[in-house]
Amino acid sequence: MAVPVDQEMRDLLIRLDQRVDDGFRNINQKLDDMNRRADGHETRIRSLEDWRNELHGGAKGIGLGWKVFSAIVGALGVLGLQAVILPKKPPTIKSETTIERSVTVPARSLTH
Repeated sequence: MAVPVDQEMRDLLIRLDQRVDDGFRNINQKLDDMNRRADGHETRIRSLEDWRNELHGGAKGIGLGWKVFSAIVGALGVLGLQAVILPKKPPTIKSETTIERSVTVPARSLTH
């Protein structure tokens, strides 16, 4: 009778070993899936950070572009204002003077 008990124990140990192997296989598979998901999340986060940095850099470039554009418009405005204020011809001095002179004419020359 000892032989069937030994056989039963052996069968139980084989089934237990199989279940333990299956359990570890499931745990390892779940861990692998979680690692893949975590790697996917990390990749997406990194790409979002890169996109944000590019967008932020582009916004800085746009801001710099507006500043340069404003400076050019301001410089042209100052030049235009100077063109309006400053005369196109050099200034000349004008003075009006009235000279009065009296001339006496001899009377003889009139009758002659």
